[in-house]
Amino acid sequence: MKEILLLILAGVLANNYAFEKFLGVTPMLGYSRRNHKLLAMGLAVTLVTVLTAAIAWPLQSLLEKYALGYLQVLVYVALILIVVYVVELIAKAALHQCLGIYFPLLALNSTVLGLALENAAEGYSYGQALAAALGAGLGFLAALFLMAGVNSRIAQKHVPSAFQGLPIQLLAASIIAMVLVAFK
Repeated sequence: MKEILLLILAGVLANNYAFEKFLGVTPMLGYSRRNHKLLAMGLAVTLVTVLTAAIAWPLQSLLEKYALGYLQVLVYVALILIVVYVVELIAKAALHQCLGIYFPLLALNSTVLGLALENAAEGYSYGQALAAALGAGLGFLAALFLMAGVNSRIAQKHVPSAFQGLPIQLLAASIIAMVLVAFK
């Protein structure tokens, strides 16, 4: 149990995919300006990450059994697209709302693919893979909220014209990444 909790906590802080590995940084930087939809986006990424990890683990054992490891990235990309499509169908049926802009942001989020590949490379057990997925999803959610807070502070300050927009966001993200290194 302790190991599972440490994997989740590590995914949120020390091994944050957005800040440490810069995976999923594009949706994080672009979407963190929409304060009213941050929670929905973060929870959607967390759901897709956990579902993908739950299915990718048995798929990885099949790929290893039949010596098809070279197809790993292709299989995982297809898996992520299928998972996002199923989540879209469920959202339409249950909430009478489609994912809209979330669909491409979820389907093309490199956090999900990076986590699936890292779980396979680390050789995690099924429970460990799910805990790492939950940690990565919650870490992405935390990254969204951190960048939203930083963006609101940046909007209140004078920023030289050369640094306005993406440059100041990347500087802020790199400073947050340096702070998170302290948790290693």
